[in-house]
Amino acid sequence: MQVDFLIIGQGLAGSLLAKELLRRGRTVRVVDDGWRSAASQVAAGLMTPLTGRRFSLTKDYPVLFLCARDHFTPLGVFHPTDVYRLFVDAEQRTRGLKRAECSSCSPFIARITKSKGELDPELTDGFGGALMHGAWVDLPKLLTDVRRELQAAGCLIESTFEPSEATPTSAGVTWRHDLYGAIVYCDGYKSAQRGPFTYLPWQPAKGEVLTLSSDAPQKPYVLNREGWALPMGDGLWRTGTNWQWDQLEEAPSQAQQDKLLARFRGYFASPVQVDVLDHVAGVRPCTADNRPFLGTHPDEPHTHIFNGLGPRGTVWAPSLTMQMADYLIEGKALPEELSINRHPPASGGS
Repeated sequence: MQVDFLIIGQGLAGSLLAKELLRRGRTVRVVDDGWRSAASQVAAGLMTPLTGRRFSLTKDYPVLFLCARDHFTPLGVFHPTDVYRLFVDAEQRTRGLKRAECSSCSPFIARITKSKGELDPELTDGFGGALMHGAWVDLPKLLTDVRRELQAAGCLIESTFEPSEATPTSAGVTWRHDLYGAIVYCDGYKSAQRGPFTYLPWQPAKGEVLTLSSDAPQKPYVLNREGWALPMGDGLWRTGTNWQWDQLEEAPSQAQQDKLLARFRGYFASPVQVDVLDHVAGVRPCTADNRPFLGTHPDEPHTHIFNGLGPRGTVWAPSLTMQMADYLIEGKALPEELSINRHPPASGGS
C-alpha cells in the first residue's frame, strides 16, 4: 500500500506536520533516530515578543502568538508566563523605554524598570529591564507525547535515514522498497549536511542546555539576559543557551557548561548553590536570512522541505504547519518570504 507522506525527523516541525496531515486524513510515516542532535530537545520553547540586541518586536507576533496558544493549549504544553529581560547596558534600557511607548509593542510590556532592584532586589538588573508577557512551550513533553501517538498508530519508523536510499520516481519516492507519494525533510540541520537541500543558505548553530537543582530564589517569570533561565518549581531550573557556529559536534562540552553556570549565577545578587542534573546539546537549523525553508525541490516534484524554523520555532511552527499542509494537500501557494524559491540553486539542482 502506498503511503501519502514520508516525513524525515520528529522534531517540532516534523511532529506538528505529521499530526496535521493525519488529522486531514492522509497516511504518514515518520522516520526518526531518537532525536539525536534535535534542536527541539535543547530549545527553551520560549515565546518572547521583543528579542535580539535591538529589542525588536517579532514580525506578526500578535497573530502568531494567538495561533500558537490555540494550537498548543489543547496539547497541554502551552504555559503563559512573563519574561524579565535584564538589560545589558544603558543603550538597551533606552530602547526598552522607547518600545514601551510604541503602540505595537506596549501591549506586550508589563513594566520597564530603569535601575537595579525596582522589580526584585534579588536580581542583578543594574540597567533595569523589561517585564514582558510571553509563554513557554514544553517541547520535551510535546515530542514525547507525539512520539507515543505515532507509535500507537504504527506511523513511526525508528531508524536513521540516508537520503541516498530515497529514490525519486514519477509516482513519488521509494525508500527501502516502499512507495511514498512524497517525502518531506523536517530533519533540522542534517539537511544542511546531506541530501537534496544542501544548496540552500544554511547557518546551523550549536546550543547547549542545563537542567539544574538550585537554592536560587524561584521567580514567577523567566530570566533573560544573553541567555535564559526557566524556573520549573521545587528548586529546578532549565538554563541556556549559547550560539556556536563551528564545531557542530553533538556532544555537550565542559567549557559551555561552565559558561552557562556562570551566567545563571550572574542573574542573582547573592551566591547560589547549583547542581547539574542534565546537560544536552543540539544544533539549530538556522538560515542565512533568518526565515524558514518551505517548498519543493526544483528538480524533484515529490521532494519537499519544512525546516529552518530556528530560534523562533515555537512562535512560527503552528502557523507554518497549517500553511505547509495547505501547500502539500491543496496546492495553495506559499508566501514568498517562506518559499525556498527565493533561493534558487546555482545550477538548477543540489
